[in-house]
Amino acid sequence: MGIFADRLKQAMQQANLTSAQLSKQTGIGRSSISQWLSNKYVAKHDKVVTLAGVLNVSPDWLLGTSDVATQPTPEAAPIPVAVTPTPAVDPELVTLWEQLDQTQRAKLVKKAHKLLAKSQAKAQDPAPKKTSKKKKKKKGKKRK
Repeated sequence: MGIFADRLKQAMQQANLTSAQLSKQTGIGRSSISQWLSNKYVAKHDKVVTLAGVLNVSPDWLLGTSDVATQPTPEAAPIPVAVTPTPAVDPELVTLWEQLDQTQRAKLVKKAHKLLAKSQAKAQDPAPKKTSKKKKKKKGKKRK
């Protein structure tokens, strides 16, 4: 396992947090955390900082660039604590986006526009369309 994955797991155990609990406290998707723990990816800097804050360790320690686990806290400055962060965007969606190449991103944006247009069209015409069955014409007897 990689240093980041090992240290993330260790910090989670010390904080007595599951990946689901860590996800809830950080606003980071469970799939991202799972991928980090399985050493598929290393978190981006902003996510490392968020994780370190919740796990009460230094970002440098999480990344393996320092052996000091806890970060020094200045006595005068109060540390703001967010109980339940509400991310402006879906972290799982951001993680997926970051893994796509430019062509895939363009396709995803195009699909998103189509979905949005479809959703807006539905919102403007909320009544379900009735499907009319075509009546078959009855053929009368031919006159001689």
